[in-house]
Amino acid sequence: MRNTIGVAVSGEDFYERPKVINKIKRSLEAGNHVYLSAPRRVGKTSIMNFLKDNQPKGWTYVYEITESVGEIEEFYKVLAKKIIESQVFKGVSKASDRLKKSLEILIQHINISVDLPFIKIATQNTDKISFSTEFEKILEELDLNGEYLVIMIDEFPKTLENILNRKSKEEALRFLQIFRDLVHNPKIAGKVQFLLTGSIGLPPIVKKLDGLHLITMLNVIEVPPLSTEEASNLLLQILAHYKVEISPEAVETVLKEIDWLIPFHVQLAAQEIIDVYETEGKVIDNALVMKAFTQILHHRNSIYFEIYLERLKKNLEIPDYKFANQLLDKIANQDTIDKADIHNLAVKNKVPETYKATLESLVYDGYIINHDDANRYRFSSSIFKLWWKKYVC
Repeated sequence: MRNTIGVAVSGEDFYERPKVINKIKRSLEAGNHVYLSAPRRVGKTSIMNFLKDNQPKGWTYVYEITESVGEIEEFYKVLAKKIIESQVFKGVSKASDRLKKSLEILIQHINISVDLPFIKIATQNTDKISFSTEFEKILEELDLNGEYLVIMIDEFPKTLENILNRKSKEEALRFLQIFRDLVHNPKIAGKVQFLLTGSIGLPPIVKKLDGLHLITMLNVIEVPPLSTEEASNLLLQILAHYKVEISPEAVETVLKEIDWLIPFHVQLAAQEIIDVYETEGKVIDNALVMKAFTQILHHRNSIYFEIYLERLKKNLEIPDYKFANQLLDKIANQDTIDKADIHNLAVKNKVPETYKATLESLVYDGYIINHDDANRYRFSSSIFKLWWKKYVC
């Protein structure tokens, strides 16, 4: 298994997690629309890649990422293009008149090259159309012969956030309402399902809009960190690929130091362990593990963590950003903070009305957790905490 860091993986580089994957499959088989919930770098996109590459008979998975999309009609234009170009229409020789008409309209308005024998495009149509309406029509008329289509949308929450920031709260709510109406369409139900995820949490954004009622149709499945056994297996598989020897005690030390056992952190630790092994030329022991962890905080790895700081600057108003920054500084320096101190910090920064939403976003997006004690918060990752303390505080 190669050590591919910072991007989604597939094939032999993917560490399969049967429990999570089977839970997703069971939910889809039950007819649910699914939202994969987890902070960034936990492996959600890689799981989608696995599902797409290992489609069971009778199921078609289509994947699209909509991170840069910031308009409702652009969202459905992107999805329509992906569906039309997918294997869904491969082998289809005939279609209803309504389907033909919608496909012809969409193909005329999308930069797309597709060979469908039942479609004839005579002239370019420049009339304005509703991509959301035509997309819904093709899903309604699509004959899957009893099979199922799963449309996987990566960065759905980011699309919603883009619409909120670039347009308005009203437009963001309209986006959610149109999507809700789509998935509740009885002509689509039973043959088309949606699998959504993203690197930021969906509920905090929807709460800002007072629109939680618009996502109740989603079955939320959490993608947890790796278990100790899974993290150990992943680490050993990566190190074996590079012929790195490591003692059992050192493996335990690696997992203890990582603390938050997400695939990215295991891969990052493995990268530095491989480097130390090549430099030292001997079996990795506890001392060499600690040397590797010192290297993790080298500025060359900052690119993996700076995105967290950039997100706070970009998406929070100045008072909320100052509150979040000071909160993380305090946790980095004193390990934990309780709810009373958080409230006092919010009052000090004059954000007593909005700080709870900011706090919730910090939890959903993987900055902090309160699993051990509901009243006390700490960094999710000891590695991230050390980076924050070194480069931000």
